[in-house]
Amino acid sequence: MKRIRKETYRTFSWFTLSAVASFAIDIGLFWVFSRWLEEDSPVMYITFATVIARTMSAVFNYTVNRRLVFRSGSKNSFLKYAALVLFNMAASAALVTGLHFLFRFINETILKVLVDFGLFIAGFLIQRAWVFAGKQGDHQLHGVHQRTINKTPARK
Repeated sequence: MKRIRKETYRTFSWFTLSAVASFAIDIGLFWVFSRWLEEDSPVMYITFATVIARTMSAVFNYTVNRRLVFRSGSKNSFLKYAALVLFNMAASAALVTGLHFLFRFINETILKVLVDFGLFIAGFLIQRAWVFAGKQGDHQLHGVHQRTINKTPARK
């Protein structure tokens, strides 16, 4: 049981570090592109800035998560990750735009930070259970659990 808990903490810790780095890339690029596009596209600049920034940070995040965090991923993991990114991108753009419309006095970058934090926990669970799950549909922790079970002698 301790191995499973330790592996869960390790995975979540690496996921958090990966997310923080990706978040910094995403927010930094969002801020740059929203400032740059605001005058040219006052209606759609948040959506455009979100798409550009999220695409660039997603490439970084996928690579780190596949190689360091979950250390797994099927051939379909990139497609699954892309579907999750598209959903998160749409949800982030829609929520930030809607909240900015309702609360004009709050900077859109601050709203994006709040919205994206809400998407963070769901993203971990979905990536662990679906995107980077092993070929049998198990993620790495189930493999640790299975090894623990196999080493435990049967009781009489």
